[in-house]
Formats: sequence, C-alpha cells, structure tokens
Amino acid sequence: MNQRLIQFDVRLHKADYLDAYWDNKQRDSFLLRPDIEWPLSVDSLVWPSVFFSRIFADVAELQRGSIEVAPETDDGKYWLNLEQMKSHYEAHKKSGGRGVGVGIHVFSENSLTGDVIPYTIKPGIACAMILGNTVPSECPADSELLGYDVADASRISGLSNCGYTPDELEQLRPLWVPRINGFGLLTTLQDAVEFRELCDTRVPEHSPFWVYDIWRLPP
Repeated sequence: MNQRLIQFDVRLHKADYLDAYWDNKQRDSFLLRPDIEWPLSVDSLVWPSVFFSRIFADVAELQRGSIEVAPETDDGKYWLNLEQMKSHYEAHKKSGGRGVGVGIHVFSENSLTGDVIPYTIKPGIACAMILGNTVPSECPADSELLGYDVADASRISGLSNCGYTPDELEQLRPLWVPRINGFGLLTTLQDAVEFRELCDTRVPEHSPFWVYDIWRLPP
C-alpha cells in the first residue's frame, strides 16, 4: 500500500464536545465498540475540527466557538502547511484551548505521486480525490499513531458514521471489536484494508472507501 500525508488539522478536545455528540443512542447506532470513552475519526462529524469556513456555515453552527478559516486557504484544502495552521490556531484559540493537532494519511494500492486519485463511482461515472502538497511532507518524528479509519473520498467514515442495523451489529461485533482500539479506530493497516472491503459492500452509496490513518502531533 502506498501512503501520502494529505492534511493537518486541530480537532476538538473531548471535554469540548463529547457529551453533546456521543450519547448512548448515538453510540449504540454508530459504534461497533460503544463502550470506548472517546471515538476518533478522520470524519469531522465524528471528531469535529476547531476550524470552519463560512462556505460550511450550517455545520459551523454545530461548533460554536470554532475558529474561522478563509475559504481560499490552501485553495480550500486547509490545512496543508503545518506551521501556518499552528500559527492560525495559536492566534485565535480561546484562553486555555486544548485542541488536538493531527496529521492524516491516505492509503492506496495505486500511485499517490500525482495531484489526484481517480476513481469510479459506477460504470461511466469517474471522479477524483484532489490531493494537496503538505509542508512538511510527513508528520513530525515524535507524532503518535492513533489508529486507522475507513472513509469515503469526502471522509465520511464507514467505521463510525454509517449506522449499523441491529442484525449487522450482532454479526459484526464479535469479529471486529477485538480489532478496534480504545479510540474506536482499527489497530492495523491489514484490518483497515479488510474493513474497507466490508464498507464497499455494506454501504455501496459511499463506495469506494479509502483507508486513512490519524497521527497525534506533538504539542
């Protein structure tokens, strides 16, 4: 599998959103491991970013106190530049802000050296995931791998944001709970590749799915 760093971000600390987002009903419907304390994801509807753009004003209302970013930042693909992101966050965060800096990679069997990853939604309908060039091109050396997620090209998570039916939960939990860590993420790349295949079948309207990882950046 080829991998490429595609984005930096600062996500909300659990104390700033967890109780409002993840009640028992939400956990029972969307998590294979509902007992975990803090579900993490590349999906910002699962683990919200501290940043927002006015082009997503409706979503911003869900994240009161978030930090606005100009829509043109990094051609709309913020954040690609780590130092630029850190400077913007430090300049605009609330007193005592505890945001969690992260870096996100995407994985593919195909080459990731170009500016796009082409893919097909259905026969005759081609799309592409736009890739930016991060600065730096890798996470700092003392970053911590949090785990692997599976999500579509727009980063809707097939692991924690595509609800499970009771029958699916009964079938999938015995197989997958041992492979999910305390953050609700898959523990190995091999597990994520296998779960990606499951998502492509289980949630075909979001297919194809991709494997991502999440790294916690040093303070």
